[in-house]
Amino acid sequence: MLCCGLTALAQQAAKFRSTETHADRSVTFRFSAPKAAKVELLLENRAARLPMHKENDGVWTVTTEPLAPEIYGYRFAVDGRAETVRDPQNPAKRYGNSLLAIPGTPPKPWERTAALRGTVTHHTYTTKTVVGLPANRSEFVVYTPPGYDPKARPYPVLYLLHVWGDDAGSWVEFAQADVILDNLIAERKARPMVVVMPLGYGEMSFTKDYKVWDDRAAVARNLSLFSKALLTEVIPQVEGAYNVRLDAAGRAVLGASMGGLESLVVGLNHPETFAWVGGESAALQHQDFGELLALFSPKAPGRRLVWMVCGKDDELAGDNRRLADWLQAKGQQVNFEEPDGTHSYIVWREGLVRFVQVIFPAGG
Repeated sequence: MLCCGLTALAQQAAKFRSTETHADRSVTFRFSAPKAAKVELLLENRAARLPMHKENDGVWTVTTEPLAPEIYGYRFAVDGRAETVRDPQNPAKRYGNSLLAIPGTPPKPWERTAALRGTVTHHTYTTKTVVGLPANRSEFVVYTPPGYDPKARPYPVLYLLHVWGDDAGSWVEFAQADVILDNLIAERKARPMVVVMPLGYGEMSFTKDYKVWDDRAAVARNLSLFSKALLTEVIPQVEGAYNVRLDAAGRAVLGASMGGLESLVVGLNHPETFAWVGGESAALQHQDFGELLALFSPKAPGRRLVWMVCGKDDELAGDNRRLADWLQAKGQQVNFEEPDGTHSYIVWREGLVRFVQVIFPAGG
């Protein structure tokens, strides 16, 4: 029945504008559901749903308060159904969400400007570590900055790890990582760097059902295999093909959600490899920090920064705060940020903007 309803919605789509952004950056959302008794708007980075009002023509509407310049995911819930609905008028989407960009003045770092563009290159390789890939073919994506010179002074390199359910290209596709680097490098707010975005799984069966996160053994196995793939397969290939630094001070690792768990565990356990370690909304539920960080030492030489961020309304905020406290109690300085927000690309995109501006300082 929902499919038939979507067909009817598409037929009515030309009769009204589903989104209307006003001068003050408030947005009116509209959704046609004449037979519905209740429609709610789910807006990214908001913990609460926004109830919509039914007009005489069967179109439901709600106008938000002024929104910060961002890229928002949104969808609609009809009559309390668990299955939500994207905007049939909007082709821009990310999984179950439609996407709406609210531009900034001046443009935000993730908005395309006249800045020179770097290059994004997709690599595949035969893995001996990752389990369950067709023909054992894994992948990683590499961003090189504008003017990249294979014979110049080696570039620092950031390893950027994606969320559960995503793939190697997601930081570019959904978070505009390449645009962010282009803009910040052009403004001299970040050093020219290479960014490597690997496939973030050690065992592909880990991707099939979100309930796998309740299985600590499965989480540990995936984490162990991914760490091995990153350290013994991806990094050596990157260092063989690209003009990047080979010292810990020239390497950083950052990830979000599943990638945040991976970046913190790999980075904190391997100070000889990474001097700069960041985690965003790290997937730390049900985890024993002592087991995860068995090799961690707060006195490890060369570590420059441990940085964490998690939205205040993220269900993982408590676990992330506990890890920050645990590290600090052991003598590790941690920069922990807790902005307004949920488990959201908005938090992670803005976190990436801040992280790349503090790693690899001039002369570092």
